Amino acid sequence: MDAKHELQRAFRERADGIATNGAPLVGLFGDGIPAPLLHAAGGFCADIKAPPLADATDGPKIDLVDEIAESFLDEFTTRFLHRFAAGAFDHFAIIIFARDDVAGLAAYQYASELRRQNMVSRKGPVLHLWNLAHTDTDAARTYNLTELTRLIGVLAEQGLVVDDNELKAALSVEKERRKAVDQIACNGANRFVYRAAGRWLSPNAHLAALSALPAEKPVSAETRIGLVGTACDDISLREICSEIGTLQADLMPFGDVWGYDISTATDAETLIHAIATDPLNIRANPAENFGAALQSRLENCDLVVSAVDHNDDSFGWEVPRIRDQAHAKGARFIDLGFVPFRPSNAWISQTKQRVLESLQ
Repeated sequence: MDAKHELQRAFRERADGIATNGAPLVGLFGDGIPAPLLHAAGGFCADIKAPPLADATDGPKIDLVDEIAESFLDEFTTRFLHRFAAGAFDHFAIIIFARDDVAGLAAYQYASELRRQNMVSRKGPVLHLWNLAHTDTDAARTYNLTELTRLIGVLAEQGLVVDDNELKAALSVEKERRKAVDQIACNGANRFVYRAAGRWLSPNAHLAALSALPAEKPVSAETRIGLVGTACDDISLREICSEIGTLQADLMPFGDVWGYDISTATDAETLIHAIATDPLNIRANPAENFGAALQSRLENCDLVVSAVDHNDDSFGWEVPRIRDQAHAKGARFIDLGFVPFRPSNAWISQTKQRVLESLQ
């Protein structure tokens, strides 16, 4: 299989299509989890927040989950719970949930309670909540290093022992992989797929596939578009933007931001510091850092598009300022409101028309 098709396959099949070659599986729910540390411990990291694309029609449906899943849960959480109750993750060693992720926190709480009450099998992965203070103070650094120690201890209990030399090697590969992602030359929709495929490939396999991609002439359109909003793993919005203009910045989770900058990370402590001080984290403190980081990435955009999940309350406070700043520099702004978890053809057609009308 050539590199392009391998990346497309990984994106499509997701956690159901990974080949670990015997490495213990470590599931990641949400961004901001120190993946290089997990690779250094011998784990194979796989995003389990975004279900396989076929899951929308062929995924498990467990009556128990339908009974207990409350209406405020978003689809990332409910699809995870159906898959969790069906045993889809029983072969994982551990699943790590990001406290910063709205869906991740709910998924952790529900899954833990289902297991505690013996409503599902107690077999399967250890469930671990990863929580950082996203600021740079002495107290925050102390707390975050305590969280790091706790994570390393939980990993060790699963036979995953962090090695300092392996961590240096993992950080080196990760830095090379991010360079390769930055150099992808194609339209924004394909770039989204090729980049996101790395969530279900080993860093080396992802790097090799990116390096082997055939040259594609990037689409150069007059309208430069920026996307903001809550987590969206679907390609539909990216395709709309790529048909109308150039996707200049995809600032949704699962977009073109890797979650944190590791350029200065050399060991576990500096890696955690990089995650904790990432200004594009939704819980960045002070909160103004998040808004300023968004605006910086949107600076050269002619059109800013905002879209959110109907049950995610992590994003939205920033929208009025983003809108006003866009208008102040002569850019267009469109708020699409709630985006379906798996958009229909009708929604896609109507949304494309709305975006086109916003440019007239």
